[in-house]
Amino acid sequence: MASQEVTPGALNRRYEIPRVRFNRKQARGLLLSSLFLSGWIAWHLGWQSLVLALCAAPNVGFRAVSWILSWFDQPVTVSTAARRQLDRLHVTVAIPVYNEDPGLLDRCLYALANQSRPPQLIFIVDDGSKTDYTQLRRYWEGSWPAGLEIRWLRQANQGKRRAHAAVFDAVPDTDIFVTVDSDTTLDYLAIEEGLKPFRSRGVMSVAGIEMGFNATANLLTRMQCSLQLFAQGVIGAAWSVAGDMYTNRGPFALYRASAIRKYMPVYRDEFFCGRRISLGDDSLLALCASAEGRSVQQLSAFGLTMWPESMSHHLRQRIRWARGRTVRNFWRIKYRPVFSYCWWFTIAGIYSFLFSICLLALLVATWPASEPDVARALVILLILSVPNSMRTLCFPRSDETMADRVILFLVRPLSALWSSVVLAKIVRVWGTCTFLRQGWTTRQHGAELVLNPEADPATGRPPTPAREAAMSGAA
Repeated sequence: MASQEVTPGALNRRYEIPRVRFNRKQARGLLLSSLFLSGWIAWHLGWQSLVLALCAAPNVGFRAVSWILSWFDQPVTVSTAARRQLDRLHVTVAIPVYNEDPGLLDRCLYALANQSRPPQLIFIVDDGSKTDYTQLRRYWEGSWPAGLEIRWLRQANQGKRRAHAAVFDAVPDTDIFVTVDSDTTLDYLAIEEGLKPFRSRGVMSVAGIEMGFNATANLLTRMQCSLQLFAQGVIGAAWSVAGDMYTNRGPFALYRASAIRKYMPVYRDEFFCGRRISLGDDSLLALCASAEGRSVQQLSAFGLTMWPESMSHHLRQRIRWARGRTVRNFWRIKYRPVFSYCWWFTIAGIYSFLFSICLLALLVATWPASEPDVARALVILLILSVPNSMRTLCFPRSDETMADRVILFLVRPLSALWSSVVLAKIVRVWGTCTFLRQGWTTRQHGAELVLNPEADPATGRPPTPAREAAMSGAA
């Protein structure tokens, strides 16, 4: 295993990558706070509007179960003997690339090459990009120290899942497939930590924790940080405890290769209503893994991806997610066992979505008589944001300041409002109505986010991407 970073990047010799950890102790007040708030909400909502309380009860009850289950999710640890067994696994990383910024892709490969437990193979598939990656390909393709091999393939544009499939088909003897997005930079321990749950033969997939490399870029990325950390620390944690992930994270996830190979035909060519489905790669792989065994998350395996920094980019990304989710919900209801956690989570989610749309229409139709109900709902949303904010503080990182953590706590009410009104209503309705529009909604005309590698972050001098120097230095 690598003891330190030794492999320079192609465009920058060194990239500064934040270290992230999970601190469970910072959520010790979560349960008591939740119990207190549940009582407060039940009193004010239930006695003020008994009908509304009864309608909301199924979803509220399911969310309460999620809170309780999430308390038991914690990172998997392994013994020395188990670690040796995991080190013998052959690990292949699949990286689909489509119009990605070369700087972000270079940083992605740099982080993978310098993992504490590097993979045996990194396989990049350029899915018909208009961007020229000649410099990166010449530098990275080939053999590297510590037994690492990097392959590069270019194909006509066929979508992310076909790019994944090219890797899955090309490496028949690997044990673990890791999917990493081209704009994602893995934490130094990401693969080492992500492999640990595979000590159990019943585990078929492991979801990494998605962080934002640019989480503090502006208010929008801070809101996304709040939403994503809560979703993973509470909702995703409940899925993990149940061993039934609703979806994995596209930027970073690990899969047992045997489960992937069994479902390759449907993953490569999924059809719904006579149309080929190309979205929802992470949710389909999670569904396949759950059909074969347990699918979990690892709270100590972090991938730092680039979150949208503009409203247009953010909404287009969320519309793509909503379209994939619509199709996947049909398959979850059809193929997951009725008594599985994922099946009931799907039913509760659909119920909550339809109920909230009807409720919103009713409030609009009865305005201004409904004004007190709207005000009450906003107050409840604000109060609920307190324990949610506490959970987001469980993921400290080396590059954040105390001010960043305070802002993360304070922005939670705004992010909850944005999610409840815009993302869960307007965006999801549009995505549901247009779910047959498959394909990329981002990077159609080039990279949406760009990393400027004008100088080496470690030395301040211009980069020197000579591969011969890199190899001799590593040796």
